[in-house]
Amino acid sequence: MSDGTRTPESPEQQREVWRRLRETLRPQATASQLIVGLLCLLLGISIAAQVRQGDDSLDGVSQQELVRLLDESGRHMADLEVENAELEDTLETLTSGQEGDEAARSAAEKRLEDLEILAGTAPAQGRGIVVSIDDPAGGVRSATLLGVIQELRNAGAEVIEIDDVRVVASTAVTTADDGALMVDGTELEAPYTVRAIGDPAVMEPALRIPGGAADSVAADGGTLAVVADDDVRIEATVPLEEPEHTEVVK
Repeated sequence: MSDGTRTPESPEQQREVWRRLRETLRPQATASQLIVGLLCLLLGISIAAQVRQGDDSLDGVSQQELVRLLDESGRHMADLEVENAELEDTLETLTSGQEGDEAARSAAEKRLEDLEILAGTAPAQGRGIVVSIDDPAGGVRSATLLGVIQELRNAGAEVIEIDDVRVVASTAVTTADDGALMVDGTELEAPYTVRAIGDPAVMEPALRIPGGAADSVAADGGTLAVVADDDVRIEATVPLEEPEHTEVVK
């Protein structure tokens, strides 16, 4: 009696049946599945690399550099706390009505003076340092001079001037066709003089950290000297451009 199935009679037929069964049950990978799997693998490798990079970002930093970074963070925090306290005092004075319009006018004038200094449209003076960069062989690169500016900014410099050019947020340091350094299109002549207003006790050590600005200048064949000054005067300003597409709304 037959139940609709057929039993293999020989060992060869049995092996053939098992082979066909394995091929039928075996997963069939399509091209899209392979692409998705490859993308998942690459994503996993990328995430692992980023995590490792984040963990190792400070491994190669020297103890002196770590101390400097911590000191800068603490100083920035202290400056923000002082500014916050001043703003709160101003707000309290304005809202209390004790001094009325005169307090509002004084606060607005003080804010305007600060903004003019930050924008580079007004002269400034105060404690700071004078940096002299000698470049006898003309090897100091624009990137090196830009590194000096960035290091001063990181150390809390409020106003910076290079020779007779005011350094602002949009300042560009480039190299002329003859190899001379240029700041905002003005060609510089060595030795370059950088004046910066800020805390000398913070800015001077920042320029001399190992591998920092002074070492970069020396690597280019130049020398960097720093002198602290209680009365640094910065006379250079940038012109205030008239707005082209805006108007005052009253």
